[in-house]
Amino acid sequence: MQSYRLHVVLGIVALFSAMLLSTPALAATPSFTITATNATLSSNTSSGAGTSTFTLTSVNGYAGSIIVGCQPPTPPAGVKVPICSGGYASPGAIPAQPPITLAANQVVTGTVPFYNMPVPVPVSLPRRGGHGIAPGLALAGALLLGFGFRRMASRWLMLTLLAAATLAGLAGISACGGNNSVVTPGTYAYTITATDTKTAVAVNTSINVMVP
Repeated sequence: MQSYRLHVVLGIVALFSAMLLSTPALAATPSFTITATNATLSSNTSSGAGTSTFTLTSVNGYAGSIIVGCQPPTPPAGVKVPICSGGYASPGAIPAQPPITLAANQVVTGTVPFYNMPVPVPVSLPRRGGHGIAPGLALAGALLLGFGFRRMASRWLMLTLLAAATLAGLAGISACGGNNSVVTPGTYAYTITATDTKTAVAVNTSINVMVP
C-alpha cells in the first residue's frame, strides 16, 4: 500500500515538472535607459553656456520615439540657476531633432544645452547704453529752451518735471540694455528625463551643473 502511494506521489511530481518545463519563458519587457554627463558653464555671465551629453540605450529590443527633457532645481530665493532645454541627438542621427528615434538594440547619443538669459528689453527701446542718453539730453534741452522765455512759473515747473522724467526713463532703458544677467555660482542638481512618446513611460537620471 505504501509503495502504491509513493508511486502516485512520484507520478504527480513528474507531471508537474513536465508542465513547468513545457511552459515557455516569459519574454523580457522592452525598455530603454538614459545616462548623462555633468555639465560646466563657460561663465556665469549672460554669454555663459554648457552642455551635458546623454546616451539612450534600447533594452530587450525596444524601438520607439523618445523625447529627452530637462528639469531644473527649485533654487532658494535670490539664487539664479542656468536654463536648460530639450535634448537633441548628435549630428548624424536620423532624425537629429526631437523626438529621437531609437531602433531595437540601438544606442543614440545627444546633448542637452544649458545657458544663461540676458534681461529682456522691449524691442522698440534702445538696447545699448551709449545711444540712449545723448538724444535724451538733446530732447530735454530743446524742451527747456523752446519755452525758456515764457514767464509763467507753472509752465516752467511742468517742463522741468517733463525733462527730468525723460532723462530718468532713458537712464533706465540704458541700464537695462547694459545689464549683463548672471547666474549664481555653485553646483546644482538637474534631472534629465527620457519619455516614450506613445506610452509615456519615462526613465531619468540626475546630473550636476556647475557654474564657475
